[in-house]
Order: sequence, then structure tokens, then C-alpha cells
Amino acid sequence: MDRDRYWEVSKRDWYGTARVLFAFITVIMISSVFLLPDRWYLWLTIIAGGLALLVAWHAKNFAYLCPGCGEVFEISTLEDFLSPNGVNKKYLRCPRCGKRAWADILKIKEQTVLKK
Repeated sequence: MDRDRYWEVSKRDWYGTARVLFAFITVIMISSVFLLPDRWYLWLTIIAGGLALLVAWHAKNFAYLCPGCGEVFEISTLEDFLSPNGVNKKYLRCPRCGKRAWADILKIKEQTVLKK
């Protein structure tokens, strides 16, 4: 595993993810009070858009470790949305060995210095 680019998910990362999920659920609940009775189609649009943003955020910030060969890889937003997942694992096909397995989740380190 490339320690310069990835690390194992820590408690701090879990709390950050919980904050994002809490914000998403809060927006859904508040918008349901105002939009659900008369403008249910707008409420469904907010849910779909919010879910798309949530999955895009997850795909951008997390990578996966193949338990078979040790390859660390990132996935697309669509693959992140469609593949089954557990709390800290996701069922994926490894791009290196080609086997399907429950891959461990890793956090992608943020770039703090811009490369020229």
C-alpha cells in the first residue's frame, strides 16, 4: 500500500463521514416538511441530486485494498453507486488480479501542495 497516498480509515474519518451523512439526512427531512405535500416531485429531485453528490464525494475520497493481491485501487462514481457494500468493505473486482472480493476501504490523502 502506498502510505504517501492512502491510509486506513480512522475514527476521525468515520466522524467526518457521519457528519456528511447527517447533513444529507437533515436536508431531506427539512425539505420534506416544506415540499412533500404539494411539490413531491421537487423533493424527489433533491433526494436524487443529494444522493448523486454523496456518492461522488465518497468515490473521490475513498479507495479500496484487494484482499487477494494487495492492489490499492480507486473506483468510479457509477461503480461506487452500483456495487454492494458493508460498513467498511465493498464487493468489487480487482483491476489487477480480476477476482471479486470484499475489498477493505482506505482513505485517500488530500493533496496539500500543488504540483507544477
